[in-house]
Amino acid sequence: MNYTFQSRFSGRISDMLEYRAALGRDIVGYGWSLANFDRFCIDRFPDESLLTKELAFAWCDDANGASGYRAQIIRGFARYLVSTGEEAFLMPKGFYPPRKPDLPYIFTDDELKRFFEATDRFPHSHSRPLIEYTVPVVFRLLYACGLRPQEVRLLKRADFNFTNGTVYIAEAKHCKDRRLAVNPDVMEMCGNYDRVADALVPGRAFFFQSPQTGGAYGHGWLTARFHQCWEMSGNGNERGACVPYDFRHNYATRTLMRWVEEGKDLNAWIPYLCAYMGHATFSSTFYYVHLLPERLSGMGFMSVSGIIPEVDDEEETE
Repeated sequence: MNYTFQSRFSGRISDMLEYRAALGRDIVGYGWSLANFDRFCIDRFPDESLLTKELAFAWCDDANGASGYRAQIIRGFARYLVSTGEEAFLMPKGFYPPRKPDLPYIFTDDELKRFFEATDRFPHSHSRPLIEYTVPVVFRLLYACGLRPQEVRLLKRADFNFTNGTVYIAEAKHCKDRRLAVNPDVMEMCGNYDRVADALVPGRAFFFQSPQTGGAYGHGWLTARFHQCWEMSGNGNERGACVPYDFRHNYATRTLMRWVEEGKDLNAWIPYLCAYMGHATFSSTFYYVHLLPERLSGMGFMSVSGIIPEVDDEEETE
């Protein structure tokens, strides 16, 4: 993460991110959000060096529907400042109600087929000779393993074990590192990619490494390539917009549908899906049962009030 902070909070923001990193906590989401806060301060409060009530509420109110998420970020920053002995306004918890997550976009088989065919046609670039190989692999791996977008972006070469067919997800959300068994065909595809990438970008540390920065690709790069392939596929947006994270939702729902068709006891099997996806609690995994009402309504699974809790934004967003 290479953010440059320039407001009068810049040093303290950098110190907080270093502190979180030392604790093994997420800094990608915090870094992006605090970079936004830093720019807001430069524009609206250029001379302010104290985290005041006015500043905190002004930034949250400027969020265009994401005030609850910003409130969580600014509360975390305020708690850090207070812990260092500095005066700071602590946003009341729950002052902004959390935004209910949008219903995930569930791909049809034809949409998936057209999308991945589009990734295989991704145009060659003389300035980025590896991109035509990267795009088909990164999205197939994202979908095949139900990964979070940041997890696939931050994979290192050392995380792949081609001998036993596993990939190690390090520094994951909620500090839940895990080792995943990968479909053999997908693992073979990754091995082929690794050999091509090693010839074009020798000595790289990240599995999907940006030739421009020498580091991992950013969130914006992955999102832009997704929308480029979606447009190339001809799928259109009649059913609504979709994003790379929807591959993770589709992995979960399709896994559950397969288990239902195979007659598996979901109460016994969902803990395995929870562990594979790196969810903090079973409630995050049970959430996907909401997306399969027709398949599951006759199983007695929906009959017990409260057995399928809602997932809040903080738990199930990138």
